Amino acid sequence: MNIAIVANGVVVNIIVGPLPDDMSGVALGDRPVAIGDSYADGVFTRSGEVVMTPAEKIAALEARIAELEA
Repeated sequence: MNIAIVANGVVVNIIVGPLPDDMSGVALGDRPVAIGDSYADGVFTRSGEVVMTPAEKIAALEARIAELEA
């Protein structure tokens, strides 16, 4: 499991594997978070945009296609 280490609202490291007992972090699942991304209120952002999972990106694109076809 990938875990983001966040300090002052910014991702400062990504740990792959189990988190050491003396550390705290945020589990990423399949969210492609990178060092330097922001984290606030349970949401990761990059350049002001929410960092979406691949499934969320696909759903957003499908919704946009449906809008354009309507």
